[in-house]
Amino acid sequence: MHQRIKAVREKLGLSQRAFGEKLGVSRDVISNLEYNRVQPQNKNLLIRHICTQYSVNEEWLLTGKGEMFSEENHPNTRLEEAMCIFKDLEPDFQNYALEQIKKLSELQNKKP
Repeated sequence: MHQRIKAVREKLGLSQRAFGEKLGVSRDVISNLEYNRVQPQNKNLLIRHICTQYSVNEEWLLTGKGEMFSEENHPNTRLEEAMCIFKDLEPDFQNYALEQIKKLSELQNKKP
């Protein structure tokens, strides 16, 4: 399982620190998981949290069977859908959509 945790993190393009921050754990916890050095006290809870936060298929994470990501929430699926919609918009609507995305990004960055 430790190799699959690392595979998820790398597929998402996240450092150990960034991956752990979203889970509420330190880089050291992620490093220990990936290298199978020390098991965290709440390993099962952490596994469920990884699956929830990153849309990972729990069966795949535990056993290696199935797909890495849950289809309906796969991060790349949402991005691909947004890109398809964006490409079909007329240039004026593309500009408007881009401005709205920028505003959402600014709002998100202001969150504590």
